[in-house]
Amino acid sequence: MQDLLAWLPVILACAVALVLSGLVKGILSLGLPLIGMPLLTLVVDLPTAVAILMIPLVLSNLIQAIEGRGTLAMAKRFWPLIICLIGGTFLGTALFAALDRQVLLLIVGTLAIVLSTFSITQPHVTISRRMEQWAGPPVGFVSGLIGGMSTLFGPLLAVYVVGLKMPRDDFVKAISLLYLIAALCLTLGGTAQGTAGAQELTWSAVAMIPVYFGMLIGQRIRRYINPEQFRILVLGVVWLTGANLIRMGLGY
Repeated sequence: MQDLLAWLPVILACAVALVLSGLVKGILSLGLPLIGMPLLTLVVDLPTAVAILMIPLVLSNLIQAIEGRGTLAMAKRFWPLIICLIGGTFLGTALFAALDRQVLLLIVGTLAIVLSTFSITQPHVTISRRMEQWAGPPVGFVSGLIGGMSTLFGPLLAVYVVGLKMPRDDFVKAISLLYLIAALCLTLGGTAQGTAGAQELTWSAVAMIPVYFGMLIGQRIRRYINPEQFRILVLGVVWLTGANLIRMGLGY
């Protein structure tokens, strides 16, 4: 009982972090690693935070990826990116143990700020279908590599899909499908590398409860957001997350 009371503040703090990240996920279709990871690492270490997010990453994206129609068509459109994303993720999980976490946080944070700032200030820039054919694979591989080491798939993938200028609901489906595949690879890779055992996966399954609660609220809020507001919110979340990752990387 005393052990439970000692851990209660940590459990409550993690629950709040998961609800907030689920809320953003419900609104924007991203937010679990972007919001949840920095908040969770305020109370637990990075490997524990990674393990906690594994199953919510899978289930939350599965829910949003299969909403409505067109999931198969979306998978056909993004298959070159998806193949490279899978390869990068497995490589990233293999490199996880040797990771210099502060350096990675600084790199990902800087990348998030640069890309989101460019997209916000240059809204007319669009990734054409022709550009998508050659830009998608390297974006997928780099996103997978970074995500496999840290779960931070979001910044590069989010800015890339925003650049495709897809309708709001298509954006939600596309980014959720990509995150779902990445999260499945992350879970498999983490299990194979021994970073996610039965205990970690059990806690990760429990973590889906507050995440889903936040998602339900976020989905209701999304209905009242117009496309331009949606785009700015997505990029704003990426920018703020990048700033927070730089702060963490500098040790503040």
